[in-house]
Amino acid sequence: MVSSPSMAWHKHDHVNMVMDKYKPKIPISTASGGEWTSQQRRRHVPLYGRLVSDDSLGSSMAAPLPTGTPSSTDIQAMQARIPNTFRDPSAAPLRKLSVDLIKTYKHINEVYYAKKKRRAAQIQGDDTSHKKERKIYNDGFDDDNHDYIIKHGEKFLDRYEIDSPIGKGSFGQVVKAYDHVEQCNVAIKIIKNKKPFLNQAQIEVKLLEMMNRADAENKYYIVKLKRHFMWRNHLCLVFELLSYNLYDLLRNTNFRGVSLNLTRKFAQQLCTALLFLSTPELSIIHCDLKPENILLCNAKRSAIKIVDFGSSCQLGQRIYQYIQSRFYRSPEVLLGISYDLAIDMWSLGCILVEMHTGEPLFSGSNEVDQMNKIIEVLGMPPKHLLDQAGKTRKFFEKVPGDRRYILKKTKDGKKYK
Repeated sequence: MVSSPSMAWHKHDHVNMVMDKYKPKIPISTASGGEWTSQQRRRHVPLYGRLVSDDSLGSSMAAPLPTGTPSSTDIQAMQARIPNTFRDPSAAPLRKLSVDLIKTYKHINEVYYAKKKRRAAQIQGDDTSHKKERKIYNDGFDDDNHDYIIKHGEKFLDRYEIDSPIGKGSFGQVVKAYDHVEQCNVAIKIIKNKKPFLNQAQIEVKLLEMMNRADAENKYYIVKLKRHFMWRNHLCLVFELLSYNLYDLLRNTNFRGVSLNLTRKFAQQLCTALLFLSTPELSIIHCDLKPENILLCNAKRSAIKIVDFGSSCQLGQRIYQYIQSRFYRSPEVLLGISYDLAIDMWSLGCILVEMHTGEPLFSGSNEVDQMNKIIEVLGMPPKHLLDQAGKTRKFFEKVPGDRRYILKKTKDGKKYK
């Protein structure tokens, strides 16, 4: 049976009535506070899924919507009232907090850490500016460590042209320079602009001048001091320029050591130098003999010279109690006993073994470990030395009811009697 058009129409109208009955009614606020009717909702043109606040639309929401399909002019006018921040669907808050939530958090992190980095850079810049203000010493010629600020090409006394730094230490620094008068390269030791370092450097100058006068023929393997002068409150010592030191030589062998024949040549020269220092008119103790303070005269020759008498003293005029580098420190210095020229002989023995083997003979990590390593090879010191030593308790314990000493426990639990 074929239904007539009128029956189909009534049927369609019935379906619409049923749908309208169950269609949810969503109240939408207007300017007058009322609700839109179903007819108004059907005439409403959606804003393409974008969120628009009531304030953004203004009073236009209260105005009656035109009947029929809105013209393009009306739609453009409505879009013009949509905030710019919501015109791009990807920028909508709901999308950012749902689909693009991970991207949102990443962006927040980037913004946060970018601001934090800028703040840190600003604070660091402020600190740097303050530090620069604090680092004005000796009219700007010194750094905050009281070392002279080296400038390449600068001339001292209109004679010594600074070339490059050679080394640095607690005393100050050493630079390579060109002597325009003698037309040769020299090494200039620039002492810190501090009274204690100046006083000790003046003692060094005095000892060097004594040695150079006694070694006029330059045959006792002691570095030659050419002259000294004051430059902008710094004492400067001008030396002959030598090559690299024995530690550099060991490093070039990958610490495998040098031949016994070369070690013998070094030993002969060092013994000659120490014998020279022990002469009655000198009686000088170097106090810091080590591979770094023994320099080759020429990189391709075995001739050497002893340098750095900054810690040196004459016998009977000992200045410091804490002397010698640990690996080359003698037992009497460790124990706090009065010392003499023999402490340099101890250092010499340690140096010669190291030059041949490539490794320090006694490589203690601290003074207690150093004493343990010495005793492991040589045994306990004589009892009368321990009785008079000022630092015996640092290394040894006395057996209760006995006069013997026991070395304090080491890491492996050994004790030496």
